[in-house]
Order: sequence, then C-alpha cells, then structure tokens
Amino acid sequence: MPSIKMRLRYGNDFQKIEVPSNNIVALAKARSLPTIANLDFAVSNTLDNPISSEKLEKIVSPKSKVTIIIDDITRPTPTNKILPIILKRLFQSGVRKEKVNIIIATGAHIPSLEQVKIKVGEHVPNNINIYVHDCLDKNNLELIGFSSLGTPIWINRKVLEADVKIGIGNIKPHGWAGFGGGGKIIMPGVSSWEAIGRNHFLAVSDEVRIGNIEGNPLRRDAEEIASKVGLDIIVNVILDDNGNLVNIVAGDMIKAHRNGIKDVRRMFENKIDEALDVIIWAFGPKDDNLWDVLTGSFIGAHKKLLKEGGTLILVAECINGLYKYGQGHIDYSGKIADYNKVIEMLKAGMSPQELLSETIRGNMPYLEVGVKAYILANLARKYQIIIASENIKKEEIKWLGTTTKTAQEALKQALEIQGKDAKIGIIPEFHASNAYIRI
Repeated sequence: MPSIKMRLRYGNDFQKIEVPSNNIVALAKARSLPTIANLDFAVSNTLDNPISSEKLEKIVSPKSKVTIIIDDITRPTPTNKILPIILKRLFQSGVRKEKVNIIIATGAHIPSLEQVKIKVGEHVPNNINIYVHDCLDKNNLELIGFSSLGTPIWINRKVLEADVKIGIGNIKPHGWAGFGGGGKIIMPGVSSWEAIGRNHFLAVSDEVRIGNIEGNPLRRDAEEIASKVGLDIIVNVILDDNGNLVNIVAGDMIKAHRNGIKDVRRMFENKIDEALDVIIWAFGPKDDNLWDVLTGSFIGAHKKLLKEGGTLILVAECINGLYKYGQGHIDYSGKIADYNKVIEMLKAGMSPQELLSETIRGNMPYLEVGVKAYILANLARKYQIIIASENIKKEEIKWLGTTTKTAQEALKQALEIQGKDAKIGIIPEFHASNAYIRI
C-alpha cells in the first residue's frame, strides 16, 4: 500500500512517520496569500475606508475622552506600528493628548509593566496615559449589568469612562472563540476575573470550538458584552504563519471582524464533512508538559473532529512530564494558578459530572480550569487516546489513555483498533502553524 512520509513537530525537533496515503482524508496545512509590505499605507487606507462604520475622525470630537485598548504581549499584533497612526489622526481631529488613554488588555494573564515598551513602542508621546489591565483590581473595575447569558459585565473603569473606545488586535484561529479579534478585546481583555471565568464556562458547549462563529455561545457572549460597553471601532490585522501582514480591517466590531475572518479561513482552514476515525496531532515546539498540551488551544480544537470511539494520537515531547507549574491564568490571589489539585482529581478518575460539581462549588483555582478538566474527562471516556512521548509515564495517565515512544508505533496500534480503512486526519505542527481542521 502506498504511503506518505511526513514530519511531525516534536519539541524543537521532529518525529518521522509514514501514513498510508489512501487513509489520509484531512491534513492541516496553511496556504499562502499575498502579503502587504507597507503597513503604514495599509493602516491609513483601512482607516479611510472603515467597514460599516464612520471614519475615526467623525467618531471623535475635540471634547472626546478616548481609550485605545490593545492586546497584550501574548499576541503578535504589531501594535507599536499601528498606534502612532491612530494617535496622529486623533490629534489632527482636535483630541487632546491628556484625554487619551491606552490600556493593555491582559484578560486574566498576569499584568506586567515590562510589556509596555514592546507593545506600545517608542513613538507614543510621553504624556499619553498607559495602563495595564488588572482583572483583580476591584477599585478600577465597575459592574454595569449582565449579558443575556448571565455573564457579569464587569469592566475596567478607564474603558467605561471613555466617550470613544478603539480596539486594536489580530484575527487568528482560536480554540474557543472561533477566531481571535473583534469583541474579545473587551471580553476577556478588560473584564474582571470573575466575569472572564463565567464567560469561559460556556466552553462546555460543543459549539465552542476552533473556526466556529455562528452558534458559538462564548463568542456571542463576548460580542454582546463589547456591544453594551460600546466598542466604537476595531482595527484588526491578519498575519500569515511567518508574521507577514496579509490584511487589515477596521470598522464595525462584528462586520469588520467577519470580513477579516474570510482571509484567515482561506489561509488556515481545512474543512472535513464527517468525523474521522484517527487523528494524529503534533504539538511541538510548545509541548513542554502534557497539561499545557491538553489545555491549550487543543481543548477547543478537537471538538467534533473524531467519531466516538475513535483514536486520538497526541505527539508531544513533554520533557517536563505531566505538569510543570508556571504557566496559565492567575488565581484569585494574583499568582499563577497551581493545577496540581485538578490533575489529582483527574488521576483519581473523577467523572465529568463530579468535576463539573467541584467547579461550580468553587473548588478549582480558576473556573476555566474546571471547565477544561470536565472536557478532558469527557475526552478520555469518548476516545482511545495514545500519547506518543518518550517522557510520559504510563501510570501517570491511566485516567486518559496509554503511551508509546513514537507516533509510528501509535499509528500501528490505531489501525489495529480502527481497521485498515480508517479515515485519518493529521495536524503536523499545531503550534508552529495556525492551520487547523474543522468539521
């Protein structure tokens, strides 16, 4: 039987694998689109022609208080190049510098001043006020109501006090919101810790997954909140896998965002019509430990792709084993949440219902973590899971599945389970590329 040789990302290296070519029905690969060399011209042209929105110059007046909300250091948006262009337009429209605030939307990440220079750049006037959002700082957060799905609209006061609110971000595939960008700059960007957790609780829905917008309650909730807060205009970039600018959209929070999504889909989406029997999923170079592999974007990207009883092969070096403290969201003390307790619950074989109960009772370091544990427990019960790693001990993951040293060995086992005609999907570099598979 003819086969295809390919390389799967594994740590900073690769694992090689041969897959029967007749079995491959889906391969996550990125496609190229023309890139834009002159970012300044592209930003200016986009602001001159916003989508379903007045131009920025007509939205503001000399009396306007303006807050520009920008994404944080975990996002690749070239904010330091976009900001000076927007500020120039504001000042030319008569907006006074002392009435402009810039807020770095950290969501539930650790707020840090170190990221200010990187994200804002050196071409912003010294007398512009720059703030880093802190989701735990109740003195600077205000509750103004609730979304129709029950999420508190609990927002940074500097945002609420502004007459005009501008959001700068990027649009890329997102495991839960379908795609990044748009109204996410408000929720979770500048929302309270409790509100973010409540919004992320919606991830229990099967419609909360990568590439899915319509019917996605988490995205709907975020956009409703952003609309009630009054996000006047967004400026969102679309980048390829090499960080090159492909497009930039500005205008209405939803219509401009949806316009930008079209290019993201063209580059990264690989659609299938029916669930697969086997998925081979490689996570290097961000595969330091299994917990981060399982609870990153994967947790909203696997949904609906695999038939019940199918085999999921996770290729991950996991040089630090099952878990290493030091990454993730903050707990209510302001420290990085420690997930050891959650992992022990999973290892003890707690059912999805028990984990959901512990989450609702507040026995998790962060609400989102409980949701992830619930999803993982369901995952373990629905699928045959094989971890291809040289560093994971079988006894540590009995609650989840089994292990092999190589992806090739895992595939051999998978075909024995699923049969020689098994339909296979492959995601060879989930973190090195934005390419994804969607049903």
